[in-house]
Amino acid sequence: MRVLRPALWATAVVVAFTFLLTRALRRPVAVWLDVPAAQGGWALLVATAIVATVGLGGASLWHAAVLTRLVRVRRIDLLIALLGVGMLLLAIAVGVLVALDPALARALLLVALPLWVGGAAAVAIAMAILIHLRRGGAAAAAGTILILGAGLRGREVGPLLRRRVERGAQLWRASLPARPGARIVVAGGQGPDEVRTEASAMAEHLVRQLGVPGDRIDLEEASTTTRENLELSRPFLAAGRAPLAVVTSEYHAYRAAVLLARLGIEGSVVGAWTRPSYRPGAIVREALAVASDHRWWCVGATLALWALAAWVLLAQP
Repeated sequence: MRVLRPALWATAVVVAFTFLLTRALRRPVAVWLDVPAAQGGWALLVATAIVATVGLGGASLWHAAVLTRLVRVRRIDLLIALLGVGMLLLAIAVGVLVALDPALARALLLVALPLWVGGAAAVAIAMAILIHLRRGGAAAAAGTILILGAGLRGREVGPLLRRRVERGAQLWRASLPARPGARIVVAGGQGPDEVRTEASAMAEHLVRQLGVPGDRIDLEEASTTTRENLELSRPFLAAGRAPLAVVTSEYHAYRAAVLLARLGIEGSVVGAWTRPSYRPGAIVREALAVASDHRWWCVGATLALWALAAWVLLAQP
C-alpha cells in the first residue's frame, strides 16, 4: 500500500546506517568485548544498541527533561521518562563492564537484545513519521473535516487539542468556496480523568472562539482511541461529503493515515503544528502505540530474540 512507503523507506535507511556503523565498529568492538574481529555479529549488536540508545533513549530522556512543562503528566509520560533513564543507566553499565569484565558486558548486551532491536524499530517509526509529514497534504477542498480528540484541560481544550481544532477550522474555511456544504466532525469521548467529552469541548471552542456555526458541526462522543475515532465517525462520512480530511497532531498523522487505510476509508490526513519540545516524547509514544497495536508480534519477537541471546551465551567458551 502507498501508505506503507514511508515505513519501508525509513526501515531501509535505518538498516543501511546500522550496517555502515557496524563496519566502522568491527575492530574497536573486538578490542572492547575481547572477541575475534572476524565475529562481526558483536559489532552489529553494538551498532544496533547505539542506534537504539541515541534514538529511543535520547528522545525519552528529552521527554523526562520537559515533564514539568507539560500541561498534564500522564502515566505514559512517566513511563517514557523512566525508559530514557533506564536506557542511559544500561549504557553506562555496559561501558563500566567493558572495562571490568568484557564477558559480563557481552552478556548484558545480549540480555538487552529485544530492547536494542525495539529501539532501532522506534527510530525507523520516527523517520517514517517525518517522511510522511514531508509528503503529506490535505485535499484542496474537503467536504468533511474530521478532527481527532486529545486531552482536555478542565472543561476546555488543552493546547495540543486547541491547535488541532484551529487547524480544522482553518481547513474548513479554505474549503468553503469550492464546497459550500463542507462540515466538521469532532471525535472524542470522555476519558477517565475528564469532566466532559472531548467532542463537546471541541465543538464549543469551534463555535465560541473560532466562529464556526454550530449547525455545521457533528459530534462523535463515544470513542476513546484513534481507531474508534475513525470507525465511529463513519456515519458522518456519507456519500456526497467527500473528500475527507482528518486533522490531528503532526506526530500522530502517520499512524492515523495507516489506520485510515486499514479501515478502508478514503481520505487524507493533515498534521497540526506541535511544540518542538514536545515532539520527541510524542514520537516515542507513537512508537509505543504501534507496539501495542501489534503486541503479539512484539511478544513473539521478544521471545525469539531472547532465545537467540541464550543460544549465543551458551555457545561461548
